[in-house]
Amino acid sequence: MPESTASALIEKHPAGSTLVGLIEGNGRFVAGEPRYRRDITAARGAAPDQRPGAAVFTCIDSRVTAESVFDCDFGQLLVVRTAGHVPDRAAVGSLEFAAAELGIGLVVVLGHERCGAIGAAVRAVEADTHDPRSDYLVEQLWQPASQALAEAGPEREVASHAMRLQVRRTVADLSRRTSLEDVLVVGAVYDLDTGVVSLVEEN
Repeated sequence: MPESTASALIEKHPAGSTLVGLIEGNGRFVAGEPRYRRDITAARGAAPDQRPGAAVFTCIDSRVTAESVFDCDFGQLLVVRTAGHVPDRAAVGSLEFAAAELGIGLVVVLGHERCGAIGAAVRAVEADTHDPRSDYLVEQLWQPASQALAEAGPEREVASHAMRLQVRRTVADLSRRTSLEDVLVVGAVYDLDTGVVSLVEEN
């Protein structure tokens, strides 16, 4: 993450420093120098209480493990998952609970490359033979998939663009909610090959 972006977030919101801490943790992960072992000793130490600093709303993909990606220990991170990080009622309710009951000040919406749910939605829109109402996930991801197919040029991979659109869409959805008005909501993308997490610009 560029230093100017980090500084701007710190200045704008108290949770900006928490975000910088997560990006630093990602740097340790990429470098192969994690700080936390997350072993049974750490689990027992965190057992009496939890004081997580942030929540990550990400996909169910088995290759995306937020605690490892951000090098966080037991009790440091709340993770909410749905396929394609679709903000359904349970996911949003979980994030609202995190903010109201646990004092979470930061939510990171974490997309990833080669997302199966996004890919399925893109193929359904491309085929134009699928009724999105018959498949909940396709229905929820139809808009970013359609937009990506309309906008993606020869240099832009459609599914990757659709995933970023879905990240921005989810950030906008969560940011509009009064229950999360004091929470910093940011979008990011995880690269499966390099392990790097990059922030997604709002536009």
